[in-house]
Amino acid sequence: MKKNMILSAAVLFSATAFADDFNLYYDSSAGNTGIKIESVANLQKITFEDGKMVAFTADGKTQTLNTADIKRLFFSTEKTVGIEGVEEGVAGEKVHEVYDLTGRKISVDPQTGALPKGMYIINGKKILVK
Repeated sequence: MKKNMILSAAVLFSATAFADDFNLYYDSSAGNTGIKIESVANLQKITFEDGKMVAFTADGKTQTLNTADIKRLFFSTEKTVGIEGVEEGVAGEKVHEVYDLTGRKISVDPQTGALPKGMYIINGKKILVK
């Protein structure tokens, strides 16, 4: 029981630390993009009722939007995350695993082994295909 409580606390604190970097945004139906609603760390709950989205914050404030005005609702961070360096691949290297930058496994054409132009993670290394 004690181990479960410690594990739950660790997960809760790590999720809170993760949330400190993220904000809730929306793109409006009118064409405005990336409108910040609130920091995820400050959000308590979000409800969708009667054609409205209501965001409740820890400091007791609320923000209400008509759901018809929301084209896309998303979480994002202002911190830079991602690839720090790119290396060229070596011809003849056997390819075992190919992933796109979102972490999805990509199937390689078995006859040619060719990939379309782009950035990939191949055998654990970041590769640019020109």
